[in-house]
Amino acid sequence: MRKLVLLFLLFLASCGKVTEGKRAELARENYLQGMSAYARKDYGGAINRLTEALKYVENLSPEEIKSAKYALGESYYMRRDYVNAIVYLEDFLFYYPESSEAERVYFMVVESYMKVAPDAYRDQSYTFRAIDRAREFLNRYPNSSYRDKVVELIEEAERKIARHEYLVARFYEDLGYHYSASLRYRYLLTNHAGQVSETEVLYRYLKSLLLVREQAKRQEAKYRQWIESAKKELAKAVSEEEKRAVQKRVEFFQKEIDRWNRLAEESYREGLKGMKTYREVYGENAYYKELTKYAR
Repeated sequence: MRKLVLLFLLFLASCGKVTEGKRAELARENYLQGMSAYARKDYGGAINRLTEALKYVENLSPEEIKSAKYALGESYYMRRDYVNAIVYLEDFLFYYPESSEAERVYFMVVESYMKVAPDAYRDQSYTFRAIDRAREFLNRYPNSSYRDKVVELIEEAERKIARHEYLVARFYEDLGYHYSASLRYRYLLTNHAGQVSETEVLYRYLKSLLLVREQAKRQEAKYRQWIESAKKELAKAVSEEEKRAVQKRVEFFQKEIDRWNRLAEESYREGLKGMKTYREVYGENAYYKELTKYAR
């Protein structure tokens, strides 16, 4: 019985095995049908056939492999499947960076990254990647017919990043994390001044600086509570090791209080200094009048 089972399994294995000749036939057949579908703009058919052809890549010539990879990348791009398009297009650029198709592939990569980038409320890693690739494109192909479109994509990407940074800053501001908000607003003013309302963002930056004192008070109150708890532990500590551990904790909390008080004073002075500049540039508008309230 065991011999019969073994013979049956060997029979199935031999039936399922694809010979070298068959692999070559499948590679050729799928490649030709895939490229034919691609030429007819049947991009779904091209994807199916060329994916199959590349399973037998050793039976394709270097030129056929190159053509298949390009057609696959563009087919996904044309079907607006930008995630898969990026995979195949980036692969093409890795292996064929100097090919005649590279210019268009670069453009498709940039646009694909922009298409998969989420809205401004979420992580912008893809948007940053789009900008990096776009700048590489302009360096490599300064006179490209795609140049104007790529410049537009960079501007669109930078607006999205600016919007993202603004939303993050507002989030910190609304939660009362004024120091973190000030850092975000400063980043916006330094790197994306052209994509935001400078009068509003500068107002929010100065406001956040002036209010760091409030955040510092909350932080101090929290650390004071922890210091009191630590002192109670210290009174109960038996070994010298326990006492040293608690004392180090108390020292750390005190250093944090000092750090926040220093940040508060530095931020407040910077805010007052910035108010003078704001008034000189924008006058005593509604934003400036609000700042005077926070400066008291």
